[in-house]
Amino acid sequence: MSYTKISALLLFTMTALHWETTIGFVVIDGNCNDVIRLPCKATNQTKKFRYVIWYKVLEIENSPIIKKRGNEVTYFNSTNNLTSVFLGEKETLELHNVQPSDSGTYRCYLAANAGGQNYDSFIGLNISECVQASTVYPSTIIATDSCLAVIDLSTSWAAVSFILISVTKIILCIIAVGVCDQVKFRTRRKQQDVRRNTNGKSSSCKD
Repeated sequence: MSYTKISALLLFTMTALHWETTIGFVVIDGNCNDVIRLPCKATNQTKKFRYVIWYKVLEIENSPIIKKRGNEVTYFNSTNNLTSVFLGEKETLELHNVQPSDSGTYRCYLAANAGGQNYDSFIGLNISECVQASTVYPSTIIATDSCLAVIDLSTSWAAVSFILISVTKIILCIIAVGVCDQVKFRTRRKQQDVRRNTNGKSSSCKD
């Protein structure tokens, strides 16, 4: 086989491997505080293995998260800031109360039995930013209600005061009219008495 054919075969093999890796890599999107389940695709290759271990792929090295050998489960004190980690069915990695810091690439590695082949698979995780709920201050609501109560009370008192003032004015007008009538009546009566006395004196002088 010529050197050109060997080079072409190697290039084809590398392209095929790269294509398979790109197609097989999946990114899961999640929200803050969700429960996320990352499947281990390596279990599709074999169900017999010595142990399984999950890593978080970092820039320098892979950081171990959890390891299972038979019925024994080991948790690692990694720097992933993962709140709660569990292994589910088919070695699925369960992450509870996820945070944006949990975003990244995860690796599931299956260590084969003696004479077997090791398998691993990769999966991406993208967690959205946490949104904080707006805080409601009860004191503000109470103050607003108090202001409304004061405004309603002031309006009521203003209406009552206006009615009392109006009634008072009417009563004073009636009293004033009555007094004026009494004064006029007494004045006329005095004038009539004066006239009578004057007429009486005139008639006696003529006699």
